[in-house]
Formats: sequence, structure tokens, C-alpha cells
Amino acid sequence: MRFSSLVAATTLGLVVALAPAGPVLAAPEDDRRAACTAVNGEFSGKGNNQTCTVTTVVVGPDVPSGTPTTTFSEDRPAGDPVTVDTSQPVRQPSPEVSTEERDAGDATVVRTERVGTPVVTEEERDTGEAASEDVVVPGTPTSTTRTERGTTTTTQQPTTTNCRRVNDDRSAKPVEKCDRAVLTTRTTPTTVVTTTTTPQERVTTTTQPRETLVTTTTPVTEVFTSTQPRESCTTTTFQTVIATATTQQTERTATATQQTTRTTTTTKTTFTFDKSNGLAQPGTPVTTMSTTAGDPVITTAEVPGTPVVTTGTRPGEEESDVVCTPAAPVITSADGETTQDVQTATVPAEPTVTVTREEIDPLVVETEAPGAPVVTTDTRTTGQTCYKNPATAEQRRNRC
Repeated sequence: MRFSSLVAATTLGLVVALAPAGPVLAAPEDDRRAACTAVNGEFSGKGNNQTCTVTTVVVGPDVPSGTPTTTFSEDRPAGDPVTVDTSQPVRQPSPEVSTEERDAGDATVVRTERVGTPVVTEEERDTGEAASEDVVVPGTPTSTTRTERGTTTTTQQPTTTNCRRVNDDRSAKPVEKCDRAVLTTRTTPTTVVTTTTTPQERVTTTTQPRETLVTTTTPVTEVFTSTQPRESCTTTTFQTVIATATTQQTERTATATQQTTRTTTTTKTTFTFDKSNGLAQPGTPVTTMSTTAGDPVITTAEVPGTPVVTTGTRPGEEESDVVCTPAAPVITSADGETTQDVQTATVPAEPTVTVTREEIDPLVVETEAPGAPVVTTDTRTTGQTCYKNPATAEQRRNRC
């Protein structure tokens, strides 16, 4: 409203300064209305009593009035709570009692030896060089015979073959017609060879002198005996409790409200119209003032609240009382390195006699004796004929 009033006053000045001085062509009332409207005025009246009232409203700034009022919000936690102990640990009733045995000091170790059971072993072994003797033993002889042929001799002599009677069967002497032939005789002499085979084997008798090695092994073991002192300890364990105080800081919001007043100045200026129907010199302005409540000024700030302190307890460290009395020591034995005590002795043993048999070439003897000759004959005809007991002269010329 203040800005619009200043604009209206400025516009009024311009209208007054720039009002045309020429002849008025429009109707007088219309020109006056237009001039009044141009300055946001209110046109009123009739005839020569027509006026234009321009109202200017100026609103002043809000001015604080009275004493500001402050309100606070509810307290709310601020930051982490801080807990502090307010007492020393206090032992609680019904302690826990336990008893245990434990080592007391260092163990004492004593070294001894334990002799084990001797182990006797016997081992036969050769002694000296072996002596060998060879003997040839004949077996049962066997005989085989074979026939060997000599040089064949051949002899030939005339003969007849295929003889047949040619005269009457009633004749006192038969006349035969025969084919002349050559009789070949082959004679092969033979020799009977007898082979007598006598198998032989060589029997070798080997005598190996022997002795018995007697070994006596006795194990000897180190024994470490440890004596560990012990004690029996009774432990009484108390649970403890420590009183605590926890402080929780708080904060709240302070809201300050400052009331204000606002003054409004209203100025009414009435203008008349001159002969050119423009606004004439204004009359005496009429000013009125009114006061109203302005917008309150509200400010906020965070301020500390009332700390909240709570008490409680927390578990403390366990506290123990220990009472120890001697207990029976623990005796343990452990075997260490085992060594062998070895003793040996020798005694004669039965010699080892080994008989081996080896076949050798047999003894072969051959004897010869004449055998029966092999005789073979072969008859071959000559293609000629002859007669036996010829009866005629012609037959006698071809006598066989």
C-alpha cells in the first residue's frame, strides 16, 4: 500500500504538469473522470462541485512492543551418557570354591639302567675250505645190434623159363618148349655189429667244515625317573559389584516471541478541476493514523536442559583367595635310548656233506660178427626158345 500510494502521488504530479492546455473536445465530465482515474482517485460531485479525492496510504515498519515471552520445549538427550564408578568393588555372598592339584617347583630326574632279557641266537657258518672227492660209478650196460652190408657180387648163367609141353601127353617122354633166359644172381655179404653202451656218472662228495656262532644280545635301556612335587590349592572366587552413576546431558529449544505494532498513515487529498478539466491545485490534505498489531518476531535457540542422573551397578573383576597345601608327588618313568650288549662264541658243528651226481659220457664197445649174406636173383628172357627132351632133329638143334 505504501508503494502504490507513492506511485499515485507521482502520477498526480505528472498529470498536473502535463495537463493539455488546448481546447477540450470531449465532454467535460468524461475528461474529469479520466483525469481522476489516471491518478487512482475517486470522482464525485456534480457540475461545478465535482472533485477527485486521492487517498494515499503509508504503512510504517513493525516496531517491537512490550516484553518478549520465552517458552521451552521438553528436555531431550544430548550426546552419549557418561557413567562413572562411585564405589570400590564389593564382594558378593556365595563364593565359588574349587580345589585343584598343580605342580610345585621343578621336577627332579634320576637316570638308571634296566637290563632286559638276553636273546641267544645260533648261526652255523662255514669254516675253512671244503674238501671234494670224485668217483666214477658205472651203470647197467645195454646192447644194440645193426647189420652192415658189404660189396655186392653179381653172376649170370643161362636158364629157361616158361616151359610148356608140346608133344602128346601119351608119349613116354614129354617134350617141352622153353624160353631161353639169363639168371642173374646178386650176393651181398653182411656183418652184424653189436654195440654195448655202459652209462657212467661222476659222484662228487664235498665235505664243508662248519661251526656254530652263538650270539648273546642283552638290551640295556636308560630309565629316567621324574619326581614332580605337587600341591593342592583351594581357590575361593568372589563375584564383585561396583556402584555406578550415569549422567545424561539434555538440551531443549527456547522459543522467544517479540510482539510488534504497525502504524498506518492515510492521507486524503481533494482536487478540483480547472478550466481544461484537469486536476487543479489540491486542497488541504486530511491525514489519519491507525495502529495495529504487526507480525511477531520469533527466534529459537538450543539451550542446555536439566541433566538426568541415574544410579546402578556393574559387575566388577572376580576376586580370589588361594590356599595351598603339599600333595603327594607325581612320579613318572620314561625310557631313553636302548643299547645292545652283544657277546659272541663259536663251537664246532657237524660238517656239511654234499653229494652231487653228474652224468658223463658212457663207455661204448662195438664187436663185429659175419652175418647171413643177402642173395637176390633176377631172370630175364632173351626172346629165343629151346626144347627140353627134343624128339626131332630140328628140336635137337635148339636143345636147351
